[in-house]
Amino acid sequence: MQDREGHAHDELQQRVVSIVSDAQDRASEVGDALFSVAGFLVSRPSVRRALTDTGRAPEDRESFIRGLIADQVDAAAVDVVAACARERWSGPGELSAAVEEFGVLAHLLAARFNGRLDTVEEEIFRFGQVVRGDRELRSALLNTAAPVESLRTLVRTLVEGKAVPETTRLVEYAVTERRMRSLEAQLEHIMALAAKQRERRIAVAHVAAPLSPQQRERLERNLAERAGGPVLLNVVVEPGLVGGVRVEFDDEVVDGTVTSRIDAARRRLAVGM
Repeated sequence: MQDREGHAHDELQQRVVSIVSDAQDRASEVGDALFSVAGFLVSRPSVRRALTDTGRAPEDRESFIRGLIADQVDAAAVDVVAACARERWSGPGELSAAVEEFGVLAHLLAARFNGRLDTVEEEIFRFGQVVRGDRELRSALLNTAAPVESLRTLVRTLVEGKAVPETTRLVEYAVTERRMRSLEAQLEHIMALAAKQRERRIAVAHVAAPLSPQQRERLERNLAERAGGPVLLNVVVEPGLVGGVRVEFDDEVVDGTVTSRIDAARRRLAVGM
């Protein structure tokens, strides 16, 4: 059952990619429109229920949502939401989550069309690292009592002029409009979607000192062989590791750092005593 559902989602995603590609010069506008529609769906439970009611024909659900939003948002965004409305969802919340995810995808496609997808991946990763390392900043970004416009201003102060437009918008979305995940998890999800557009997987290497180009290339090659395909490698420098490398790869962690070996030796000594 899950395989069929996964296949259906992949087909829908391919359809969305095709729609956004046809509106290539407006991809970012399509993304913003999809974020807007997702917010509308979240605020209107009755609309969500109507669009996920399996007792209604797919054509009826499509006609219903087109009638609601056709004059309000970009035509390509309307086509995306209409395609979503024709699908079967296990619950109303899944529909709004899918529309939101396709908004992210549209911005990533805009970056790809402009030759900036690699840059977006790198900048999203770096922003996530900054947030993890700054407790005050993280607290400010997660302040639910702060006005949304204040949060947007904070994000723009942090990244605007230092990042490409798609990164700025996606970080702004992750801070102010995400609903299903934590901020860190949302940033990771965005990177995973970006990597999927290039049909590659993500690995994070924690090292004590920056890697040389040769070291990075060798590590990327080894990880690609392990993964059976291209890998996007992000590197985090942590001097406390002393030496070696710890790699997080999907749900797997390969720890070859000096620190971990010292800790393991201490544990063995403690057991021996």
